Amino acid sequence: MGVFPYQLILVFLLLLIDLSESRRLWSKSPASVSDVIRTAYPIGNGRLGLMPFGPAGSETLNLNIDSLWSGGPFQIDNYTGGNPSEPVYQALPGIRDWIFQNGTGNVSQLLGNGDYYGSYRVAGNVSVQIAGMGGTGNGTYGTSETSKGYERSLDLTTGVHTTSFSQNGAKFQSNIYCSYPDQVCVYALSSTQALPEVTIRLDNELVDDSLQTISCKGNEVRMTGVTQLGPPEGMRYEAVAQLIGGIHGQCKSNALVIPSTYSRKTLALVVAAGTNYDQKAGNAAAGYSFKGTDPSVAVLATSSRAANKSEPALRKAAVDDYSALSGSFTLTVPNNSGSANLTTADALSRYSVSGAGDAYLEATLFDYGRHLFISSSRPGSLPPNLQGRWATGLENAWSGDYHANINLQMNHWGMAQTGLAPLMTPVFDYMQNTWVPRGQETARLLYGAGNGSTAWVVHDEINIFGHTAMKNDAQWANYPAAAAWMMQHVYDYWSYEGNQTWLLDQGWPLMAGVAEFWLGMLVEDRFFNDSRLVTAGCNSPEHGPTTFGCVHDLQLIRQIFETAVETADSAGAGGDLVPRVQDALGRLDPGVHISGFGTLKEWKLPDSFGYDFPNDTHRHLSHLVGWYPGWSVAGYLDGLNNQTIKDAVAESLINRGLGNGPDANAGWEKVWRGACWARLGNEEKAYQELRYALDENFVDNGLSMYSGTNPPFQIDANFGILGNMLSMLVTDLPPSPGSTAPPALVLGPAIPKAWSPGSLKGLKIRGGGTLDFSWDGNGKVTSVGGGSRRKLVDREGSLLSAS
Repeated sequence: MGVFPYQLILVFLLLLIDLSESRRLWSKSPASVSDVIRTAYPIGNGRLGLMPFGPAGSETLNLNIDSLWSGGPFQIDNYTGGNPSEPVYQALPGIRDWIFQNGTGNVSQLLGNGDYYGSYRVAGNVSVQIAGMGGTGNGTYGTSETSKGYERSLDLTTGVHTTSFSQNGAKFQSNIYCSYPDQVCVYALSSTQALPEVTIRLDNELVDDSLQTISCKGNEVRMTGVTQLGPPEGMRYEAVAQLIGGIHGQCKSNALVIPSTYSRKTLALVVAAGTNYDQKAGNAAAGYSFKGTDPSVAVLATSSRAANKSEPALRKAAVDDYSALSGSFTLTVPNNSGSANLTTADALSRYSVSGAGDAYLEATLFDYGRHLFISSSRPGSLPPNLQGRWATGLENAWSGDYHANINLQMNHWGMAQTGLAPLMTPVFDYMQNTWVPRGQETARLLYGAGNGSTAWVVHDEINIFGHTAMKNDAQWANYPAAAAWMMQHVYDYWSYEGNQTWLLDQGWPLMAGVAEFWLGMLVEDRFFNDSRLVTAGCNSPEHGPTTFGCVHDLQLIRQIFETAVETADSAGAGGDLVPRVQDALGRLDPGVHISGFGTLKEWKLPDSFGYDFPNDTHRHLSHLVGWYPGWSVAGYLDGLNNQTIKDAVAESLINRGLGNGPDANAGWEKVWRGACWARLGNEEKAYQELRYALDENFVDNGLSMYSGTNPPFQIDANFGILGNMLSMLVTDLPPSPGSTAPPALVLGPAIPKAWSPGSLKGLKIRGGGTLDFSWDGNGKVTSVGGGSRRKLVDREGSLLSAS
């Protein structure tokens, strides 16, 4: 039968309808028991993380607790955070002399080790077994009966994970979610017929029996553990799965068995967990112990409070809280590839960098990045680490720690712009409580900061126990610029939120301490003898020699100095810090030098040394940090209006390649490149890098892997795509030095045709205010709504006005 023209129009319109309200991840097969990290859909409430996996009727919830770590003072009594027992800063003059005489050198006298560093680790598994089930989805279960219609999904509007299937004439459904208001995760099971017998277990098979105890009573199963027996005693942890609604079961072999009754069609349980880690005990007054009270009392109290509520009440509170955050920003794009009707794995499987893109899938992964942040960063929790909140082992890649030379920073890209700034407070608390106390000690012992100085420093690899010193390889470890880069997020929070109280109490003290550190580290360049201030004894992150004038450092130092000057008045800062910073700014090397082959140099060293060379495809873009995500080059040095700088940035990006060199094939390096191209206004290149990341690194459950599509899982690219995509949608820089007003806000600098026509709602802008805007089929902004006093322009520089 033929299709009438109006039917063709209807089909076309349906393809263009925004489906943001129903965006989800979904699959027709269970998450694999043997490949949880690449198939399960993560959920969480900040402190707790779950990954549901396993066949129909036999779901298991992989459980993580934000603070469950081995190592540190829970492994050895006199843990020092890597700091030496005696000062070593006396070596600095000799280190600098050698480098200025020879161009390169070493900092071996300052290096430390990673002894007792520890690792983020999985807490355990909660399993829910329905009697007679437990095979593979749509397969047999040890009986003649098969399951039908299996489907699992993660709703990115509500944060609820749902599994449904049919068997024995009954329809089964589980709803799993983690509640921030009630500080528990919830598993709710229902059936259209009487539920069969259900068995609930809680354990960790990776842990030796001597380190954990499993117990059971009428309505709960508990796991009590310790990371080591000692001395000293390791970190204590507690988890409980407790039935709600007055349901009780029978304990068999430390499992809770709920018998079948003719009338029971539903049951629900809450999962609560915690440790005796206390980040506020990471200071000298507490002996850097990081030890709090036994977690049992608090965990059981949390569980009992939640279990006394009805499951619908728990769900409503959780969904209301989550949806208020997820709904604070909306990106509307066409469903031009029809992928809304494909499973997530199928949509990703057919996705290719060589294709035209898939706006719906890309927007879904954008929403997914926000979901992962909502689920892993909440007030009172630790910030998301390399694993986010989701790990499967007792020892995880790179310890599942905080790498602060791109990864921790990328974990926070785009959050302030999309309404999630209130969820960034965990990283500020983490820095204040675990970095600053030991970091002041590191500044004294390694770099000679005076007693009583507020100067503080950390390096690249940091655990939750204040490991602020260097480890043992300068190329990775010699990175005192970590805190300077993190101050960008401190400034961003202030710039977008304008929270004066927070700035006074937390933001300014953090920034001032970092600025103070760098004032003490800068020295005059005695290689070129140009009177410029540089760093000496520096390494560009994970690349090249120990030398002087690493432009990565210089760009970040300019940024922290300028933002400190800008915020000082609002912070009511007195004393001589600002005048000293202004004086240093006047002499600071610009950190922008162009090589003989047209790129921005990574080191001030002459090209003849051979460290800047053509076709250097290293994964890091350290010499472009002031272009993106920073702005010291793009903004403070007016790079956006300087064609020479723009050409050098473009040449640097071409030189670095697509982000798949011999050293790595990670997602984060691709989305960083994409964001840099977007700031250049190059829509084609920015979109190519985004597509390349999705094609090369994103797996069936939408998570990003480090080595192509092979583990380990590293979450940064899941957050980084927000930065890549937002940079294509808006350019929003801080005020130029000495100016009281930010520069023009550029809307739609690099919107690809695949996203067109489209719109967004809820974009936060610097200085306060929220914008909504739409663009036409060519990616040109056509209408703007919302409140803003900023000058608005489109990608061609034409003025726009907000209605």
